[in-house]
Amino acid sequence: MKNKLIVFEGIDGVGKSSLARALVEYLRNHKIAAVCYEDTENKQEGYNLIKPFIKKNATIDASLLFYLSSAIFKSRRITELLQHYFVICDRYIYSTLAYHKIRGAKNNLIINYQKLPILSPDYLFLITANEQMRIKRIKARKKIDLDDLKTKKRGNLVWKTEQEYKKYAPIIIDNSENNYNVALNQILKILAKKISN
Repeated sequence: MKNKLIVFEGIDGVGKSSLARALVEYLRNHKIAAVCYEDTENKQEGYNLIKPFIKKNATIDASLLFYLSSAIFKSRRITELLQHYFVICDRYIYSTLAYHKIRGAKNNLIINYQKLPILSPDYLFLITANEQMRIKRIKARKKIDLDDLKTKKRGNLVWKTEQEYKKYAPIIIDNSENNYNVALNQILKILAKKISN
């Protein structure tokens, strides 16, 4: 069986990270070599070291170019990992595109992303959750960014970001239950169906 790149996208608090870890654990328990890409990164090196400076100082177009460059690097690393593992990715290029598009980045920089040397995922999931559950999860975190606590309301940036994700034709998974197993089981059914075809 060929290893797969599985991407989880979604706004903050929907449970992407928890689902990614749960999926990796499930695959490993079933003798399938799997890794969460974020666990392979050193948060104190390379692009990750520069991100706080970019977030604070760069124009939106400069930020987009930086994050596109980071996505190319990430894609190359994922290609290497796929030789040995299923790779589960908590956010990928679609987050970069959605975030920058709704904040006014130039369309010509976003429209041409498909020409970049970035590996397309085998599965792209958009994880969603109702607002009550999403905010509850954010408040339970050890470290909270105040921007994360902004509620999703029709027309605001959080809502627009989620709408932007939908333009990339993801498989939408509702993760509103208190127990991640409901969403995980939906994902596993989709993976089993497509892998067996």
